[in-house]
Amino acid sequence: MGVDLRYHLVSLSAVFLALSVGMLIGGLFLQTTPQETQQRLVRRIQEDLARITAESDRNRRDFERMDQAFRSLAPRLVKERLRARRVAVVQTGDDERALADTLKALRDAGAEPVSVTVVTARWLELSDEEKQTIIRDLRTLKPNLPDDFTAVVKALANGVALFGYDQAVEALRREGLVRTSGDYTLPCRFVVVVGGSTSPDSHRPAEIDRPLIRQWQSVGIQVIAAERRDCATSHVPVYRETDIPSVDCIDTAMGQVILPFLFGAEPAAYGMKDSAEKVVPDALLESQ
Repeated sequence: MGVDLRYHLVSLSAVFLALSVGMLIGGLFLQTTPQETQQRLVRRIQEDLARITAESDRNRRDFERMDQAFRSLAPRLVKERLRARRVAVVQTGDDERALADTLKALRDAGAEPVSVTVVTARWLELSDEEKQTIIRDLRTLKPNLPDDFTAVVKALANGVALFGYDQAVEALRREGLVRTSGDYTLPCRFVVVVGGSTSPDSHRPAEIDRPLIRQWQSVGIQVIAAERRDCATSHVPVYRETDIPSVDCIDTAMGQVILPFLFGAEPAAYGMKDSAEKVVPDALLESQ
């Protein structure tokens, strides 16, 4: 059911690479390799290329049909699933498309995203001196915050979910650590994390997602996560480590159907990638 088109693209690329290498080797050994042997090799590569291209096209068409079927079913499956539920949304990845997909899925299910917070790249670029300045400013507002960088983590985590930290969030916004919209004076029992990074080997999952999730868990906030299928660095390993439910294909109709059913679901990785432990949560299977 979960066809990973990237696998077929990689296979196709491998065939092109093999063709290029074959041509290079053929050129190097042109004087010693019989012409008939060269022709057989070229025909074999061409046949493999045609077969994989056809298979990739079939899988793409199958996926598009599946996605369209989910889009037709989605309104009935998710209708009022999250009616009037207040949710804070925090983007820890760097792909705005994932944020837009997540917000759509929440609103289609009747949820009320009360605030949307985007963690910027500056979070990972602060010098030690800059960190100390920000920590001092935060402790002026909230003297109970620690005197190390966990003060920044707690200020943001508490700011999006608990009452009384809105000034701390504003201080982080002024420092360029986050972009904010919505109301930070309303407490929320649920936080939806939007992960997935567009650059390979990103440090975002370890340095942003993990500490924030741990802080929310320490104060009893339920955390759900989502990312796109095509992100270069998946944040799902951190979501599995922190024991929260996540969906890895929020850019698809299936992923947007799955997300509303993760509220209260068994902590697991759901979706279409190899890292997924389940395709859909049990509540979705039992909803009809």
